[in-house]
Amino acid sequence: MPTYHLNESEATYALTRASFPSYNGRKFQLEVRDTPIREMTSYWDGGSRDYWAIVDLTTMQSMDVPENGSGFTPNLQNVESAALPRPGFAVVRHSIFCGKDSGLTFYLHPDNAAKFLPKVEELTRDEKIVLVATRSLKSSYAGIKDYRFHEANRDTRITRERWDTAKSALIARRLLNSAGAITVEGRNAAGTGDLYQLRERSEVSA
Repeated sequence: MPTYHLNESEATYALTRASFPSYNGRKFQLEVRDTPIREMTSYWDGGSRDYWAIVDLTTMQSMDVPENGSGFTPNLQNVESAALPRPGFAVVRHSIFCGKDSGLTFYLHPDNAAKFLPKVEELTRDEKIVLVATRSLKSSYAGIKDYRFHEANRDTRITRERWDTAKSALIARRLLNSAGAITVEGRNAAGTGDLYQLRERSEVSA
């Protein structure tokens, strides 16, 4: 079930207004799935809580999921809700983790996900290496100033010249911003892999 990072758009705005109209943040994710969400637990625990809403995509009417799942509240017994998402309906989760707002996650059936999906980016191996390193590593660490390149060179043998060329290309394509930080589009293009998976084939087979 793929998960995507989303920018603000007409589609995200409409679904946000229907589900959590008071939300004014800019953190959005999309999970495309055709399997049920079995639990929509919602109660405060250690400064964390998930809030849930179910949205009819035809009418944009929303149903809030009540507090449930703790030792003081019953588990949610709603077969219709547990079968979601399904065509024509969306589930939206607003997450608070340790007191910090983690944004909204939209759960959509593949039939309804098309207008939310980001553009598919074709990447060279070097571009993929730079994106993965930028997404997963700090710019400096343990006294190493250019830690991302240091680790990428160690794991994939990418050279400084190839790194700089790929980084410039990614900035031009807006997968990195002008400061070299990864953008929402860059996170989607990078995927969920790591540098170890981007080693040279000869190293993998050795």
